[in-house]
Amino acid sequence: MKPKEGKKPIQKPLCRLCQCPTSDGHVLASQVDRIKLRKWAMEASNLTEEDENLPVIVEKDALICYFCIWLAEFEDEPGDDSVHWWPKNLDLDENARLLRENYSAGEVDQCWVQLEKFDLTKYEKEIPKKRKYVSGVCFYCGNRFDKLMQHIRQMHKEAIKCGFWGCRTYFHTEEDKEQHMQQVIHERPFKPRGSNKVGCKFCEIGKLYSSVNLWRKHMKCDHPELPVACMHVGCKEYFKSKSKMTLHYNSAHSRGKDLYQCKQCEYFTLWKSLFKRHIEVKHMPKIFKCDDCVAKYGSKRLLEEHFIKCHTFVKCESCGLDVASSCKSRHGKPMACSRCKLGFKCLGLYQLHRNSCKQTLLHCKECGKTFTRIIDVNRHLNEIHTKSAILQCEHCDHSTVYKNKLWVHIQRKHLPKTIKCGECNKLFASEFVLDIHKQKSHSFLRCAECAQEFSRSKLPYHQIVKTCRHCKCKFKCQGLLDKHKKSCVLTMSNAYICDMCPKTYSHKIRLYYHIISKHIEK
Repeated sequence: MKPKEGKKPIQKPLCRLCQCPTSDGHVLASQVDRIKLRKWAMEASNLTEEDENLPVIVEKDALICYFCIWLAEFEDEPGDDSVHWWPKNLDLDENARLLRENYSAGEVDQCWVQLEKFDLTKYEKEIPKKRKYVSGVCFYCGNRFDKLMQHIRQMHKEAIKCGFWGCRTYFHTEEDKEQHMQQVIHERPFKPRGSNKVGCKFCEIGKLYSSVNLWRKHMKCDHPELPVACMHVGCKEYFKSKSKMTLHYNSAHSRGKDLYQCKQCEYFTLWKSLFKRHIEVKHMPKIFKCDDCVAKYGSKRLLEEHFIKCHTFVKCESCGLDVASSCKSRHGKPMACSRCKLGFKCLGLYQLHRNSCKQTLLHCKECGKTFTRIIDVNRHLNEIHTKSAILQCEHCDHSTVYKNKLWVHIQRKHLPKTIKCGECNKLFASEFVLDIHKQKSHSFLRCAECAQEFSRSKLPYHQIVKTCRHCKCKFKCQGLLDKHKKSCVLTMSNAYICDMCPKTYSHKIRLYYHIISKHIEK
């Protein structure tokens, strides 16, 4: 925008020769030879005596900029005193000397921009206003930060905070701050925050917990009859089944947006990304096979995640072991031995120490009985020496120390079984027990060693190291041992020979039955 006519532009005094501002430095014409200066200026500008652009002698108070002096100095022929008009040994400051070096190297040239004066009061609409306060968003730069207050202290030190407790408004000047503090919003002081403790409404005696995580843990351990929590953020309701939780969510929190329900199973979720992942894991055909193992997945994205987690290894700096990327964070956490209280930098060092530390025995303080694990000591104390904590079943003589185990016992033995399993037609008293049954009996896993599928309940038995009783070879799982038996039985066909007849057997039990039936008189 141009200023109104009649107002002079804001600038430094102009050089008499190049008519550019002298903001980088200048000398007076009285400090140089003005006659030689006029002659050099006429030659540089291709002027003649008839031109009136330059007077006969340059005025004493005229200004000559540094750029005109340096231009004449660098173009001077050596030994030509008739042209030498500039001052010798000119005293320059540090910035001027640096500018002269760059100008001589051709990296800097003289240029300037005309400044114009504006009346800001007439253009207030074009000035960007300060952003409104949004939680987690900086109102100076507009970006979101996890630690907003720390960001403002570091990056916006000039910001002035409101003097009232609890107000997060910042200002540029003290006047804005005083005007803000005199508003009606600050006539009443802010009330201090209340307690953040969470109470359990399902217990007979009201218990308070310092955080939501502790309260969630309490619900999981002490109230297993309410296994399903509401999926809405901030809601603290629990239900006995997923169907009741779905009805509650759709009626209280949906607001036109229901849960994502899978059409092929009972799975549902609030998030679209989790629903998409469920479809890829459970229901899409597994056509993407891993090159390093026998695992298969329904999408290329899951295959890439599997390769990064299981087949990408990083060497630990503390113990020197190769650790999978998925276990890197858990492996690098400091560990402490529960027996001798020694600390270790990573899980690898702790596991090396644990093998030797297991040989020490732990003693019960009450009766002196020895155990090899701390969990066994705690269980012994709860069951034997803490009689007041024993829970008795109302319907039978069953007793236990743990409340969740007592509730599972009541569901399995005494409650009416009305919920049916869709795969084996067995009946159960609650969905909690049904989920446990599905995980043990109908949830199949694939072994990475032998590529066989087996139920989750057989996992501890399948992964134990097995030894062939004929050749004493060791195998990592039961599947590899079964494959080995087919070849080992053929080569070891005469492993078990009857002493009374020439018959041979591949299994010891068959030889035993043969002796009983043929050689022992009844």
